[in-house]
Amino acid sequence: MKKLFCFFSILLMFLSSNVYAESFKVKIDNKDVNVSKVVVEINEKELNTKFDSYTLSGRTFVPIREITESLGAKVDWDNKTRSATVSMENKQVKLQIDSDIVYVDGKKTNIEENSIPKFAVYLNPKREVKTMVPLRFLSETFGYEVKWDQETYTASIYTEDYKKDEKEKVVTTSSTTTEIVNNSNNRFESKFEKEESKSINNSNEEEFKSAGIDFKEEKKEEKKRNITKKIKSDGPVTIVIDPGHGGKDPGAIGADKTKEKDLTLEISTKLYDKLLDDGIDTHITRSKDEFVELLDRAGMANDLNAEIFLSIHINSAESSTPNGIEVFYPNEEVVQIKTVEQKHLANCLQNALIKETNATSRGVKNGSRLIVLKKTKGVSALAELGFISNSNDVYNLNDEEYQEKLVQGLYNGLKDYIDNYVE
Repeated sequence: MKKLFCFFSILLMFLSSNVYAESFKVKIDNKDVNVSKVVVEINEKELNTKFDSYTLSGRTFVPIREITESLGAKVDWDNKTRSATVSMENKQVKLQIDSDIVYVDGKKTNIEENSIPKFAVYLNPKREVKTMVPLRFLSETFGYEVKWDQETYTASIYTEDYKKDEKEKVVTTSSTTTEIVNNSNNRFESKFEKEESKSINNSNEEEFKSAGIDFKEEKKEEKKRNITKKIKSDGPVTIVIDPGHGGKDPGAIGADKTKEKDLTLEISTKLYDKLLDDGIDTHITRSKDEFVELLDRAGMANDLNAEIFLSIHINSAESSTPNGIEVFYPNEEVVQIKTVEQKHLANCLQNALIKETNATSRGVKNGSRLIVLKKTKGVSALAELGFISNSNDVYNLNDEEYQEKLVQGLYNGLKDYIDNYVE
């Protein structure tokens, strides 16, 4: 009797944990297919459509017109080629039914087989046909964050303008400002970075001193802060290049034992030399395999009054699937020591990197909680140049020619920013 009770208890737990995974049938490729219903939320508001989104082969699919219009994008359908072009601001994505070939801003790339767009016939009385596209690929290509809740089968999208994603709360007291930032974008952090980040409290005056910031003076400046779109420079621009990790901190390590710290130093040194050759006042936080704390990296930039700070990293994930390039930036509305709009540098770098490498673009993302971004007074960005956990990315990252493309992309991005955002 006791065993029977345990069996039913376990069965009940299993059923209750999947209560939200409601299944229904659609016809795909002329076959009836059982799919699991997915709730899609955009900025915590449920996407209302009579055509349910669903998961199939581990991927979430959504009706293209409903999702794109809810995100403020425009979709154009070409019956002849059975392709859809999604446009938003300066970004354009073209997908074709039954094809793994996708064009992002005119650049050809491939998506996984289980993410290929499909026609789905909803088996309602009208048997309506909808174009279904992969949610995560589309959202992340446009730079949006996507979260997945396995218990409720809910996919949540957060757009750039959604303040809860940018800033959960800013609490102001009589003498300090505490930032609480939601930065759940997936990026690898070493245990050393996590430890230092955990120990840092924005209200600690000593930490500001470590980063070369006059705490009391900054508090005065915050009250009369005027955020500008462009850097106003009295002379030549100073750039600080920051190779991530180093010394006792190897960063992420690939299956082939490639260490992030080695790749970041190689690429950063080449970029540093290229900028110097161009006559640009450039500095580097480490020129060898040594450990440098995050606050010291920021402190170096602040001591030099550097207008631009660029940190170079390689990403990693638990799965070998994620790939591509993304750039993080701090939000000046959250980071109170910033006086210039920050996102433009990230955009210039991301666009130039993708143009040079043809890598998957993962967009630009909010990185306001990252120490090297929020403790530097100038314009700052952190570039993740690929995934050390992805076999194709790590092969490219170790290739001399591909490294040169990355360096050229970073160089072009910096030059583009200087040409358009420095007065």
